[in-house]
Amino acid sequence: MPRKTLLHDATVQEGLGAASLPHHSVLIDGERIEAVLPAGQAPADHPEVDVLDLDGRTVMPGMTLGHTHIAYLDVLDGREMLFKYSVPEVTLGAAANTTRLLSLGYTAFVGAGSVAGIDMALRRAVDSGRLKGPRITPCSRDLMVSGPPERRNADVKKRIPSDLMRLADTPEEMAEYVAGEIAQGAEIVKVFSSGDDTFPNGRSHELLFTAEELVVAARTAHEHGARIRAHSRGLAGIRNAIAAGVDVIDHATYADDAALEAIAERGIFVVPSLYQPHMLLTTGAEHGKTPEYLETLEFTAEIENTLRILPIMAEMGVPIVAGDDFGFAWTPHGTYAKELELYVTMAGIPAPTVLTWATANGARLAGRGDVAGTVRPGRLADLVVTDGDPAEDITVLSRPGAIELVLLGGEAVAGSAEPFRARTPAGAR
Repeated sequence: MPRKTLLHDATVQEGLGAASLPHHSVLIDGERIEAVLPAGQAPADHPEVDVLDLDGRTVMPGMTLGHTHIAYLDVLDGREMLFKYSVPEVTLGAAANTTRLLSLGYTAFVGAGSVAGIDMALRRAVDSGRLKGPRITPCSRDLMVSGPPERRNADVKKRIPSDLMRLADTPEEMAEYVAGEIAQGAEIVKVFSSGDDTFPNGRSHELLFTAEELVVAARTAHEHGARIRAHSRGLAGIRNAIAAGVDVIDHATYADDAALEAIAERGIFVVPSLYQPHMLLTTGAEHGKTPEYLETLEFTAEIENTLRILPIMAEMGVPIVAGDDFGFAWTPHGTYAKELELYVTMAGIPAPTVLTWATANGARLAGRGDVAGTVRPGRLADLVVTDGDPAEDITVLSRPGAIELVLLGGEAVAGSAEPFRARTPAGAR
């Protein structure tokens, strides 16, 4: 009979938006949490229980990265995204990024645009045991159009290899591409209701997809059992995405109060954008972005409205998920916890609330809201042990060495359990 594991005498951060519980223990049976109980009631002396004496360290749910381009190798722009590296190079880089997520406390990620379908390949590799990595919700290739409806250019499609990015010209072609991506393993489809001030084909306030095209894409995704996420910065694009019935709005940077009410009413996930524009504006010069280029961006206005809407969305109960366009030079892979810090230090959101965006809400976005994302009986033992309580000090998650152990389904996948076994269990003193 398999032995149980006890994470004993810990500070338990449940992922429910509240302060952590000191002097508690987590009993794991197989891949699930059996019990969360006061340390004094834990079976620390049971002969069939392996005890890891955490001596006050924090146990928290594994985090889910809600928006990442796992195959972007810290690129500078869209052209580099597609053409700087060969597909074998970006595949190897994506595999390394996938494995590294575990050591940073991320036990899952939800893709937000997959170059060459790499998300789907990574999912198969991890599921088969050929690659060590977190649980993956694979995204489609970016489903793009050449420009706003009034500036469509068929020649653009000829320059974009369809294996790297899908560029549709008609609603019929859009439906075909959505169905094709899902057939290849995508569980979420990426579309663009608005542009972006950094895009060559449309700025943040401009529409990219028409309202009809969004409806076609969303309907097709849902008919094939997948969800759909829309890059939506400008207000008109946000409104169209809501009306089309998308499941996730990425960025939502110019949302007004009416849009937020509609988002909350429909239970649409929002993956906001604060870290990425902040880092581009403040560090872009270090990556070759000229002052003239940075002045053309309206990201200051986007940041201001994001700071306005974040507490409103939290109060409304909008399911906010963390993850902000990682894979660019100014938001490099591995710096994911820095985004969480900014929500606390710049936006003033309490750390326990921010943690729910990365844990409970992230698990919901990944389709595992009923089985993961919180430290509760019956949930998957996807857990992180930290030297310090992130609910008290969010910077713990980015402090070198502070993430000491990561469990995925009860098995150690990063760090080591041995130092905790070496101590004398508290119940045997």
